[in-house]
Amino acid sequence: MAEKALTPDEVGEFYDDRGWLWEIFMGQNLHIGYWDDADPEVDPKDRLTDVLVERVALGPGRRLLDVGCGQGRPAIRLAAATGCDVLGITVSADQVETGTRLAREAGVADRVRFERVDAMELPYEDGSFDAVWAVETLMYLSDRGAALREIARVLAPGGVFVLADYTETRTLTEEWRAVLTEGFTVDALPTAEAYTRMIGEAGLEIAHHEDATPHLRRSAARIDRLVADNYPKVVEKGGREFAEEFRAMIGKISELERDLLGYVITTARKPVS
Repeated sequence: MAEKALTPDEVGEFYDDRGWLWEIFMGQNLHIGYWDDADPEVDPKDRLTDVLVERVALGPGRRLLDVGCGQGRPAIRLAAATGCDVLGITVSADQVETGTRLAREAGVADRVRFERVDAMELPYEDGSFDAVWAVETLMYLSDRGAALREIARVLAPGGVFVLADYTETRTLTEEWRAVLTEGFTVDALPTAEAYTRMIGEAGLEIAHHEDATPHLRRSAARIDRLVADNYPKVVEKGGREFAEEFRAMIGKISELERDLLGYVITTARKPVS
């Protein structure tokens, strides 16, 4: 259980209200970048998606559930690259609308759909998906264990689950927990070890684990520049007072990510029997 977390509806409202803000700073990829220089021409955020695509190893006719799909760019990139079908779920009505539009514009609307669904209560039959990924999603949930059990239930035997998420790497002070709450809506995150334990308790077997904290550090180092470059847009949209408050908050969040948090990419499989 998360120590303090918003309800699914409250998280949805959070992203519905601030969708314009995150799009200014993060584009259509609401996640960190991956900096391995394997393809220098690819934006690091798209490169993270490509890494996840490699981990799930799907092809045409296969089906993936994207838990916490954001505005849908990773789902669309996956479908375009592999020919598989993708169902993206989110608690934000705005993200469903945006993702649906982007899939249509990308010409993959026949294979990529989006629905407003609570990840802790998936309305899908057992074994419905060949793969599931959750990218910076479980961190927001009040019951992460329940979400992982649901993921394991809808995953087909032999199917792959990939988790990419923030972790706590050390004890945070009360001040830093307040920053975490303001920026991420929760006051505590699992450790890497806790995620490994919860994945195992859900009935999945760890196949690969990567400490991706260096990629988080490099992503966090770009935040101040992104804020400076986009500050006029925030002023225009939200007013100068809001822009100043946001700049102060995001500065603390970037420090938290750069110095105190970690990041993991963990691949697991559902046993065949």
